[in-house]
Amino acid sequence: MSSIAEYFKREGGDGHRCGYCKNPKGSISDGMWVFKLQCEDFAELFTNQWQRSGQYLYKMDMRKTCCPAYTIKCDAVNFKLSQSQKKVLKTMTKFLTTPADTTPAPAATSAAASASSSSASGSGDGSGTCSATSAARHGSEATVCPGHTEQRPVPRSGSGADPTKPPCRKAKDLRRERKAMKASASAGDAAANPGGGNAAKATVSHSASVDSVMSCSSPTTAGKTQAAGKTLEEFAVETIPGQEPVHRLTTALVPSGASHPVFKATRDESFALYCKYQARVHDDKPEDLTLKKWERFLVTTPLTRKSAADGIEYGSFHRHYYLDGKLIAVGVIDILPNALSSVYAYYDPDMPHLSLGTYTALREVMYTRELHRSLPELQSYYMGFYIHNCVKMRYKGNYTPSYLLCPERQTWVPIEDCKPRLDVAKYSRLDASSGTGSVDAADGSADEPDLQELRVLIPDQGVLPYPLYEQIAGTKKRAEVREYHALVGDSLAQRILLVLQL
Repeated sequence: MSSIAEYFKREGGDGHRCGYCKNPKGSISDGMWVFKLQCEDFAELFTNQWQRSGQYLYKMDMRKTCCPAYTIKCDAVNFKLSQSQKKVLKTMTKFLTTPADTTPAPAATSAAASASSSSASGSGDGSGTCSATSAARHGSEATVCPGHTEQRPVPRSGSGADPTKPPCRKAKDLRRERKAMKASASAGDAAANPGGGNAAKATVSHSASVDSVMSCSSPTTAGKTQAAGKTLEEFAVETIPGQEPVHRLTTALVPSGASHPVFKATRDESFALYCKYQARVHDDKPEDLTLKKWERFLVTTPLTRKSAADGIEYGSFHRHYYLDGKLIAVGVIDILPNALSSVYAYYDPDMPHLSLGTYTALREVMYTRELHRSLPELQSYYMGFYIHNCVKMRYKGNYTPSYLLCPERQTWVPIEDCKPRLDVAKYSRLDASSGTGSVDAADGSADEPDLQELRVLIPDQGVLPYPLYEQIAGTKKRAEVREYHALVGDSLAQRILLVLQL
């Protein structure tokens, strides 16, 4: 079955309100309403700068829009975690597997109470007094060692560093010190035993003892050393073998569609979470958070579901994340033949300590890798648009390795090579090579489109070749059809049925 779309010709030069820089008329794009869309066709549209919002597909006019938006993808197969991403995964693992610390803070001893009483009543010599007011202000309780009047605050959990313990040292300082100790030990052994067979053994022994000491004094550094080379899957631990989890995190893949029975069963809970997220995170007004708008934005989809392999289906889905049976996050995704595309995500804003936005993105990268094992061509994780002049959008470049799509050559360029160009100008031809490739029609250098193979769908009448349509309706739509052809490309223009009125 063919894809079916109706193109909307842009009228005039004004755009609409930009959601990034808030320019009231700065966002300029072309769009089409899609009634049906094959996943293979959308995969090709995606690599031609098209994105979707419900059934509406749009393509930014990169030279004219206020915030040029570059299509970005992550190579999920070769994904490398950053330190901050590892921390998010470790935090979730600790939350799921480690009981919360319920040990009460040490209570004040009778001596402390006596000292506090004396201080409050004005008795005593005043030496070493620590008022209850001061202790309460810092969220701690006073303790007194037998035979001493000095009081030391012991902080409650979460109120900061423990002043009774030595201060932590920076990991980079510990690494530098360990490196210097190893170098010193190696030099000393070499001087004492030039050419001796025991020199290497002495060095190894000394280095091992240093590592042991550093591991004890810096658990963080030791953890990083042990974690070197770990994969994403090895970090995303939800349970520990032989140990009952404290919390259970489960996921469910729900086909997108208001009429689907599984989706209908979860609709109310998912919509309630969406409203909570939009109101708290994006300050949306209650009157804007309607079921109809949510369904039009994130539920209705033009993609036709299609079986792939091993029970996998292409199409649009909502990926639900449940914590102890409660829905805490939803990732809206499209599974395409060559990629998993992230459409949107919303989550419970009452759980900021779990960084659910980053965590669900990492889980989608992991799910892409899982799909790749059954579908070798599915290798990429599409993250929508990257907008360099919008600071809030730059986080997408932290998923390594990432690539931006050159708007003129339709080639993927490593983001590290793109950033220097985008620092100079908002719009840039990212691929600086002189090789052949597609050229954006907006620069006027595109070849004259061949409309002979284009097919037209006339509502209630049927499908016609475009030349026959012109014989019936005249050439009044020719400029619009040429514009559409240039925006979607020759191969897609031949496959997609274009809806036109007589």
